[in-house]
Amino acid sequence: MKYFINRLKPVFLTGFFLVIYHSSGTAQAIEVIDPGRALAAQCSQCHGMEGNDFEGFDSLWNESFDKIYDELLEMFNNSKSENELMDHQAKGYLPKDAEGNIDDAALVALAEYFSGQVETNSDSPSEESSDSKDSEDAKDEDVGDEEDEEDD
Repeated sequence: MKYFINRLKPVFLTGFFLVIYHSSGTAQAIEVIDPGRALAAQCSQCHGMEGNDFEGFDSLWNESFDKIYDELLEMFNNSKSENELMDHQAKGYLPKDAEGNIDDAALVALAEYFSGQVETNSDSPSEESSDSKDSEDAKDEDVGDEEDEEDD
């Protein structure tokens, strides 16, 4: 029996150290998610992830932290404008405590996220793609004209 235990001891120790070694690497691979960006995912359907306006929705780009924070707080606390879509969004998606009060840290994270964004889509993508396609077509025509002149 002693012989059997002595033979298995290195196997168990090796297995133990391998488990410890590999589990420490797993903890390093976990990505930390910005809470403001996570909350902004709900806003992105109308405002985009960068806060740029889509047709019919206000732009959050270039707004101050204070203005975004105050508007979020007002939307959550304003009971008079129940018909406003944005008020329903604020009340439905922002985290609340057990008493139903808004989590101030969520408002701060969301306001910080959007106040730090830059404008990225000043033109609609369809206009940009058609403009770039027109310029590519013009370049192709110029190259074709040069080839014709060389052939003559």
